[in-house]
Amino acid sequence: MFYDTKLEILDNADFTPVQLIMADAQPYRKSFSFEDGYILETTYRVFCPLESLWQSNCYVRISKDIFIILDKKEWSDYMELYLYCCKQDFAMEVKE
Repeated sequence: MFYDTKLEILDNADFTPVQLIMADAQPYRKSFSFEDGYILETTYRVFCPLESLWQSNCYVRISKDIFIILDKKEWSDYMELYLYCCKQDFAMEVKE
């Protein structure tokens, strides 16, 4: 794996960076369907060190984009995250 992407873990309340880690981010498509008819399409799969701090429903930032973690898998020495890209003005709407 190539840990060449800066990944910021954001605080859920005010979207301030809590931790910065290096990760391996790869374009990826996978759909998650919910019983009320919503379908969310992941756009990235990210591999990062297992010892990273992760909350159950936290947000991450890659470059200028904010993502929510839809699913995560823990492996023996790394974590695999499936990310859904929030709309561009998502963080600004939450702050208002």
